[in-house]
Amino acid sequence: MSSEVSKQNTENRKKIRILDLINTDKSAKELLAHRVAQINHSRVYENAIYCSSGEYVEKLRAKGHTVYVVDTPRGLSRLRLIRSIWETYRLLRKHKFDIIHTHGSVIGAIGRVSAFMARTPVVIHQVHGFHHHDAMNPVKKWIFVNIEMLFALITDKLLFQNEADVKECLRRRIAPKRKLVLIGNGGRLADFAHGGEPDNKPKVVLCVGRFEPVKNHFMLLKAAEILNAHSISFVLQLAGDGDLREEYETWVHKHGLENVVNFLGYRDDIPSLTAQADVCVLTSIKEGLPRAIIEAAAAGRPMVATDVAGNRDALIDGTTGFLVPLNDCAALADKIEKLLSDAALRSHVGQEARKYAAEHFDERVVIDRIIKVYNETIQNLW
Repeated sequence: MSSEVSKQNTENRKKIRILDLINTDKSAKELLAHRVAQINHSRVYENAIYCSSGEYVEKLRAKGHTVYVVDTPRGLSRLRLIRSIWETYRLLRKHKFDIIHTHGSVIGAIGRVSAFMARTPVVIHQVHGFHHHDAMNPVKKWIFVNIEMLFALITDKLLFQNEADVKECLRRRIAPKRKLVLIGNGGRLADFAHGGEPDNKPKVVLCVGRFEPVKNHFMLLKAAEILNAHSISFVLQLAGDGDLREEYETWVHKHGLENVVNFLGYRDDIPSLTAQADVCVLTSIKEGLPRAIIEAAAAGRPMVATDVAGNRDALIDGTTGFLVPLNDCAALADKIEKLLSDAALRSHVGQEARKYAAEHFDERVVIDRIIKVYNETIQNLW
């Protein structure tokens, strides 16, 4: 009898309303859509998405997602930030969400300030790599660390994708340990399980990432110039878009690399592109736990990445890929050349990467960890 009563009570509860806040419609599609759909299968939660306008908003809505559009800045324009905070505050007041879950530094600021103003009961922020990093000017870094401290005061839980960011948070006393949860990161591994080795002539090097300073594409372009000077036969494919694309295209033209570097734009077929690549590369200044590495590993493709927080959490140097010092273009070119010239090495590293991904990067595990955090934070709402 008691179990029947408990079941009835659960069914009679109002659904807990969650709003995930992320910067762009493309990020919403890539990072949130599948997870939100899984959480919405629950009788307990009703999970919506907040992002800027774009072509994928209607596509997400067509798949059954509730999407709220607020155009938010990627940078730190004061007027745009204030306007975004005001519009977000009005949205939160109108729809009375129980939990907001923010992603990324700028949206984390907008969402948390708005939630504080709107008195949203539970505020969760997911760190996709802190805005500050080791390559930043020390004064600027100090400012951003202190901003993180202030925002942590109005945050119930901070979710982390890698241990390095957890340690950074504790070391700088950004937030107390009770607020920190390591959830990792994962992907839909089956989407990348194509198997087989490509037979490309010339060999294909793939980089997936938006054209922003943090992704550090100039390091990769300079490495491509070195490889080209060594008469290595390869094509560099850049999948992504962003404000720096025109600058990169100008640089490629100036250095005579038009026949080597292909700008693919934003693509919906990343699993297929990854399956067709021989080597994948990521030259970021910082990361959370990058999907580019997870997805390359799931496809059995060797990865060369910069030795920075997030990247080093996602691959084992010399086993599932290779790490190179940040901005060491010669070292990057050397590792890429080593992989391009040795089919047996590419195959071995790719197989090790695939096994590691299967053991550590299943998105279902991450979703379970997030739901556990939701369960713990909403107890007082029932």
